[in-house]
Amino acid sequence: MDYSRPMLFLRQIVNIRDRLKGVKIGDETRKLRQLRSEMSALNHASQETLKNNVFRNYQQFIDSSKEISHLEREIYQLTHSLIEQKQVIENLLMMTDDDKNSIHTVSSHSTTTSNTNPIQILMQKMEGIGGILNNMSTSEKVILHGEMEQFDVETKKPVQKCMLILLSHRLIIGNINAAGKYVMESTLSLNSVAPVNVKDRESGAANAGKVLKLLIFPESRCYLCESARIRTLWFDELEQAKREILHKGSLVRQATIRGKRQTVKERKAAAVAATVIEEKSTFQEEDEDVGDEERNDNDISWLSELPAELDDCIAHRDLDQAVELIHEWKQCPTKDAVIDIQLQMRENTIVQLLSDDVSRPGAVHGGPRAMKKARTLLTQLGRGTYATDVYLRRRSAMQRNAMRDVTVSEEPISYVKQLCTLYGNAVSDIANEFRSMPQYYCQVLQWCSYELSTLLNLIRRHVIEVAPAIAVIAYTWKNVMHTMEDLTAIGVHLNFEVNRLLSTPLERALQGNFENICDAVKMRISEEKWRPYVLDSESALNRLVEELSDVGINVEWAISANDETKSSLNVSQNVVHFARVAHTLSKDLAPLRLSPIQVLCEVYADELWKMYLQHLSDNIRDGAVFAYSTTFILTMVLPVCDKILYGEEGELIRLIEQFPSLAPYADPSDDEKQKDDEEVAHKVSRQQK
Repeated sequence: MDYSRPMLFLRQIVNIRDRLKGVKIGDETRKLRQLRSEMSALNHASQETLKNNVFRNYQQFIDSSKEISHLEREIYQLTHSLIEQKQVIENLLMMTDDDKNSIHTVSSHSTTTSNTNPIQILMQKMEGIGGILNNMSTSEKVILHGEMEQFDVETKKPVQKCMLILLSHRLIIGNINAAGKYVMESTLSLNSVAPVNVKDRESGAANAGKVLKLLIFPESRCYLCESARIRTLWFDELEQAKREILHKGSLVRQATIRGKRQTVKERKAAAVAATVIEEKSTFQEEDEDVGDEERNDNDISWLSELPAELDDCIAHRDLDQAVELIHEWKQCPTKDAVIDIQLQMRENTIVQLLSDDVSRPGAVHGGPRAMKKARTLLTQLGRGTYATDVYLRRRSAMQRNAMRDVTVSEEPISYVKQLCTLYGNAVSDIANEFRSMPQYYCQVLQWCSYELSTLLNLIRRHVIEVAPAIAVIAYTWKNVMHTMEDLTAIGVHLNFEVNRLLSTPLERALQGNFENICDAVKMRISEEKWRPYVLDSESALNRLVEELSDVGINVEWAISANDETKSSLNVSQNVVHFARVAHTLSKDLAPLRLSPIQVLCEVYADELWKMYLQHLSDNIRDGAVFAYSTTFILTMVLPVCDKILYGEEGELIRLIEQFPSLAPYADPSDDEKQKDDEEVAHKVSRQQK
């Protein structure tokens, strides 16, 4: 139970009693009110003082914050530099003294700068290895040697000192004797030795990463190295030496098998190359018969050994060699039904392994180059189309995940830009990768089209249908077409797909927007009173004039000349509103004229202007406001919208010809006539007032 709140309440009661000591009975309320007013005054004064201090020291606070930020950045850089220097020093210390003497990588037939032979040093340190080191072949060498301690995993304590020497084909282990010299205990073939990782719970926290475990059938041994780096070096060199032995053995076996397949005719031609051509031709037919019989026997023998050879390549993941053997089998003229079935099964296994390499989830992280080897091998096996299809499916999965991570924000244009960037980068990577492989262009184009449909579906669902404003639609179209232009530059032309997939959604969105705009304009028309547009102040009038001037519409000539209404225009407020709507609509429809809904944009623009011009034609009347408003629409707003939407073609100007009654207001006279009209309009307005 929390007793802090009752205790605080009791303290406040005691404090109030202390302050009310000596106060007459009946004056407690007045005294408490006086104390409350004093505390309020003090609180207000402290707040004012604090506010003044903040304003007075604001610049100093900003400067101090900048200096603190600068100092923090410098401290971080200094700390980072010190850490790097510490790591360099530690690495140098690890390479000195005992660490430098514990590991050597030398060759038995290389010359050194020192007068002492490294092999002699090893023979001086360990007894019983002279015969092995002195009788090494030219292909053998001393890879590593070093002193370690045999480690007991159960007690997690060292047992005795040992010395290990790694040769190209064997591992020599020596134990120390009472005299302090190493004696060879055993020599092991690398085929019977396998290094394995040791878990930290087996080696203990103090020796984590330092224990080297060797499986020597039927037992295992653990050796404690001086550092984790030395343990990693021994582990890697043992693995590399074992791989080289397997590779050399595979090459020897292949050479032996190919030697058996050499025909009698080829061997005899090498033996009797100096004989006379006539003698050769005499025995040619006989040699061919004998050669064919022996070649068939050798081919059958080679084919019978080939499944086991392929199994060995598959077990060691030597898929390059396996694919080469498959090629040789397919080129061999001799066939055996039973062996062919076995080899076909091996080929299917190899294809499955390569397919797994291409389709595994982490395959795409290295980019297209990381998958080049597996796809090349599948192509050599006649599965190039299949490999390309699997690879493109993995890229599609990655593309979908990336697009799913893009957040649908309140700014639809930003969302469209991110999606277009992801799609453009992915298509560029694929197109550059397959540029030199025209046989797969159809698959690449199909993949690009499929991903484009996914992109446009997301845009339609999250942008066009959710925020169908004409400005949003226009910016969306411009971003998509900018991406398509970049892809066209590298040879991927997909504009026809964009036109096909976006035409219907754009048409529906534009139709809904235009209906709303027409309804709003019709409502304004029904409320038209042809009164001057009176603004709140002269500054508001100036802002309106600047706003219209920025878009190319001049309205200064329509400012009222009456001194009493300096902040008014001789143009109706609804007319100014229509000018804004018409200009915005023209600006938004201009980029959409390059889209599949070009005709619809032009039809809607003409329909809007015909509706408003019909309204002006039906309401012709005397008065400065109507004259100024009509002149403003026909000579200022209509030309600007026409130029934005159609350029220099002048399509909207021709609509005035359908309304002859508006021709006097749209007379494109010179500046003097325009000034006369303005003066006449001003005089008419003064007479009416």
